[in-house]
Amino acid sequence: MKYLQQADPFHGNGTIDLPAPEGIAASWHFIKGLTGNTHPGAVLPFGKYSVCPYTGGYPTGYGINKINSGEPIGKLMEEMRFFGFSHFHHSGTGAVGIYYNYAIVTPSVDGEKQGYTPVGETASPGYYSVRLAEPDIFCELTVSPAGAYHRYTFPEGGGQIAVDFTNDGLYGPPMRGTAEDLQITRVSDTELRAAVTLRNVRFAFVCRFTGGGALDENGVYHIKDAGTVLLTVSAGTTSMEDTLREADLCEPDFDSARKAAEVQWEEALGRIAVEDTEDETERKLFYSNLYHTLIKPCDWGAGGFLWEGAPFVVDFTTLWDIYKTTLPLIFTLYPAVSAHIADTYDKLGQVLGKLPHCFILTTNTNIEAKQARLNAEHMLYDAWIRGVPADWDSIFRQIKKDIYRPDFRDFTEAGECPKTTHTLDMAEGCHAVAELAEKLGYTEDAAVLYGLSGHWKNAFDPETGLLRENSDYYEGNHWNYSFRPLRHMEERIAMAGGSAGFEALLDRFFGFTAPEDVSGRFEGFNNETDMETPWAYAYIGRHDKLTEILQAADRYMFRTGEGSTGWGGIPGNNDSGGLSGCYIWNCLGLFPVSGQNLMLIGSPKFARTTLQLANGKKLVIRRDGGSTAPVSAEWNGIPCESLRLTASDMMEGGELVIHTA
Repeated sequence: MKYLQQADPFHGNGTIDLPAPEGIAASWHFIKGLTGNTHPGAVLPFGKYSVCPYTGGYPTGYGINKINSGEPIGKLMEEMRFFGFSHFHHSGTGAVGIYYNYAIVTPSVDGEKQGYTPVGETASPGYYSVRLAEPDIFCELTVSPAGAYHRYTFPEGGGQIAVDFTNDGLYGPPMRGTAEDLQITRVSDTELRAAVTLRNVRFAFVCRFTGGGALDENGVYHIKDAGTVLLTVSAGTTSMEDTLREADLCEPDFDSARKAAEVQWEEALGRIAVEDTEDETERKLFYSNLYHTLIKPCDWGAGGFLWEGAPFVVDFTTLWDIYKTTLPLIFTLYPAVSAHIADTYDKLGQVLGKLPHCFILTTNTNIEAKQARLNAEHMLYDAWIRGVPADWDSIFRQIKKDIYRPDFRDFTEAGECPKTTHTLDMAEGCHAVAELAEKLGYTEDAAVLYGLSGHWKNAFDPETGLLRENSDYYEGNHWNYSFRPLRHMEERIAMAGGSAGFEALLDRFFGFTAPEDVSGRFEGFNNETDMETPWAYAYIGRHDKLTEILQAADRYMFRTGEGSTGWGGIPGNNDSGGLSGCYIWNCLGLFPVSGQNLMLIGSPKFARTTLQLANGKKLVIRRDGGSTAPVSAEWNGIPCESLRLTASDMMEGGELVIHTA
């Protein structure tokens, strides 16, 4: 099986028309628009470059949607109209305020460029093509680690290609920025260079043309006769010299670059081999979601706008989504980018004195102010427990600085934050870091951090068994955050009146009881806020209800739908792969508890799946029985107590057999 043939880049691009939910799913309460906010542009796994058609649509620059945070989703245009092809894009995000779409390349005939109607869009991992109507231009896009490739076929003479280096963002305020200090140099008939400041980051661009034409003094490339033009675009944020060196590494022709991209995608997608299923739709759903978990973050190689000569991974947009699902998957399967992520956060701590939650192509690292705390600590713990190589002593020093920041003194000195969810973030993060400190030999630090971790209790109202209601909650309320997996789940369950009381609260939250009351209700995988909460049932042995919820989500939420390109498929903002990563883990029948050495065991969707682990070992997950709730499991022949497995044991490789009822 060719894995890349199963993955559809159009997955989640547009508005999804979900099937009418029934049963438990009918009571779930969506807060976001039903669109994944992804794009079909050409990218590599964790690649620096992306190149995609530009409409100005929200939030990637592709599509027909206006800015949206819920229903109904406003339309920017009734039918797709392209204005060129832009570089660098988010994937699945909501309102982060910075939207890239730099260096728009516009092919035209005789200078016409009012927006073109697309005809016959196609896309596969690493490749995109479309024919533009009026004029008839066939456009193809691909990428390599060194640049983005444009191939334009003009059926008549008079073809032109222009590059707009001033574009920054989407269709209008408040989503557009301002380009500053633009400098364009025509080096020769075939090479154009530009330097421009975008979001306080200085970019250097190198554009090289091949096709028998020539650049004019205004930087527009002209071809006299019909034919094909190849344009490569390389960019950097360290220096023009570095960008030129990168441009020199571009593949010599488009087809070579495309073939190399396909090889990379086949290897990346093939890290998980779904076996024993002939259902084409289910394979396509799985690998399309896996594809969208591998777009972000982006590995820029040895340097970016904050430093040179060391790994630089960017576009953690946003960490409070991907730390739960996507990043544990990356650390489990992909060694190179995992090591670079750890090194990047080590360096971020050294340069910034903190570990940001939203690190993108801007000098503003305060975007995470209200969403969460210590998500980076959870992420780094997950990397460490999975054996990602790094200078962990240095990373611990950066973590320690981050925890004891002046703006975190409310927790470190008083044990409670103004936002209740931040109290839980800090407490759980401190416990994770205490384990790391203890292992590294920092026993005094570990003792203090273990003490701080005990403040998790301050987040709860002992009268209700839920989080304190009188707090400010991000994209939800105290119900949505009350069921996150904690280290001290036995105590937490006791607060709710024991297993029976905890189950009653869960039943109310998921709609098993009081389905008409949505004042505190599961968001139905429409948002990241509570996407891990179904697994709370695992702590009281109610895997039957866990399975019912996940199968309802599979049946009514993660479906093909009627998106703007005929393939919707993601029931809410995918936020750099956060929801897709959740879907992948749910299909595998394993769920990572971030910041803990713990994998919860559920019911796999497929009878047999093989994972190529980052350390070269293999993990086989085999389901013994039908698609029903798990009743027991064995890890390499040894029973898994309480249907649990440690992440460190998982990384040793072997076979997990899950017996279902």
